[in-house]
Formats: sequence, C-alpha cells, structure tokens
Amino acid sequence: MSKAPDIIGSATPVDSTFWMQAAQAVVRRFCGWHVAPSVTETLKVTGSGGRRLTLPSGHVTGLSKVSVCGTVLDIESSMDWDQAGVMVLRPGMGLWPDVPGAVEVTLTHGWDPDEVPEVAALIATLAQRAASGPGVVASQSVNGASVAYMSAGGAPLGIPLLEIEKQILDPFRLVWGPAA
Repeated sequence: MSKAPDIIGSATPVDSTFWMQAAQAVVRRFCGWHVAPSVTETLKVTGSGGRRLTLPSGHVTGLSKVSVCGTVLDIESSMDWDQAGVMVLRPGMGLWPDVPGAVEVTLTHGWDPDEVPEVAALIATLAQRAASGPGVVASQSVNGASVAYMSAGGAPLGIPLLEIEKQILDPFRLVWGPAA
C-alpha cells in the first residue's frame, strides 16, 4: 500500500481500490454519467414540466423505483422508458415537476466491462498511471538527470485525460445538459 500524495493528506493510506474509484470518477466527470461498470444508484433529477424526462445516463438497464416529490410511482403502469434514459409519463399521469431534485430515480445503468473493453482498459490504465507516480512528465533531461511534471500551481494534476483517451470516451459522452 502506498501513501497518498500531499494533496490528499500524507497520512491517508491509498490502495488500488482508491485509484480505480478515482479513475472511474475522471471518466464520469468527462462523460457526464457513470459509464462502467454497471451500477445501481439513486439519482435526484429535475423535470422540465413536460411528460418527458431524460436521465443523466447513456445506458439504463433497469428502473427499480421512481418517486415524485416523495410519492412512489408504479413504473409499469405510469411510464415508458428506454435504455437511453428517457422516461415518458403516460397520458393522464401528469407532468414531471420543474422543481430541483423533485424526481428520485433508483436505476441500474452503465456498461459491463466486457461490453466496453476499451473503457474498462482506459479506467485501468488511468488508475495505474495515477498510482505509479507524481504525474505526467512535462520535460526530461538525460545528462542533467532532471525531470519536470505537469502541475497546476505546483500541485499534481491528478489523473489528466490525454487527447486519445478523450477520443475513446467521446462516444459515451452525454451531449446535453450540464456535462455537455
């Protein structure tokens, strides 16, 4: 087990699980949703005052609970939904409220690693890169034996995505809402 960089706190133990979670967070932040692996989680979202609500996900595989302002809906009889994360209330069911966080959805979403091996490999690569050193090398001298790392105000950059890695993730990126 290695010690965390100073930006986390030098006494905090950091293991491979920490770096995998950090790498998944980088992918989530870039894409705007949890891409992989498949997880079940509860999200609070805001409706738009219409019958259609789009969840912040690119691959929904199940809905287990939907509540509006604390009232649980019967998913089977009150709405239709698809893997793209679109939920449409059936006629007579009203509208999704335009109130921040009024809709609470427990869903299973994301891809299993064997379905998106390129994303799984990228997450593993990011975790390994972050765990192995102080950051991305910005410059290096052979005879002078010096090395400089990319930083922001002297602090390590964390887990930066390279352009090629962003290209790998682009097909999974949400193209609407706050993440776009």
